[in-house]
Amino acid sequence: MIRLGLAVAALTSAGAVAAAETPAPPSAATMALARQVAAGDDFLALVQLDAGSKVQSVEHDLGDLTPAEKAKVEAIGAAKLAEGSARVIDKMAVIYATVFTPDQLKTLAAFLATPAGKAYSARLIKVLPGLGEGMKGFDFKREVLKDTCAQIQKGCPPPAPPKP
Repeated sequence: MIRLGLAVAALTSAGAVAAAETPAPPSAATMALARQVAAGDDFLALVQLDAGSKVQSVEHDLGDLTPAEKAKVEAIGAAKLAEGSARVIDKMAVIYATVFTPDQLKTLAAFLATPAGKAYSARLIKVLPGLGEGMKGFDFKREVLKDTCAQIQKGCPPPAPPKP
């Protein structure tokens, strides 16, 4: 939303022609920092968590697996996770390089290189399931509509039909 507001302001200013030009691509140094930050991103932890559950699902669907077969499925899953993680890091890095300044990326990368930053990144995959559990049953839209109905009498559900 902020980016949209900035874009509108830029286009309506005297520099509208300059704003319409394609921005210069980020430097190699900026992209390297953005990749470092993306590698510690919580979105990547979500990808890893999802991949782990998918491998377990494949193993379940295949039925009785020998230990060697199970190890092979896990090795295949690990290889695919590495490929997928690399793609996610590359995509996130492009986004980070356009959203954060080089100085902000340096600060984020420096934090992620500290013991606290490493602990943060390493524990995200363990924290996210608890977050998901804590969000179960919470329907944000339903809650907003409920309070909107109560406060301004709009968006209320239709009354239940009378019982015969």
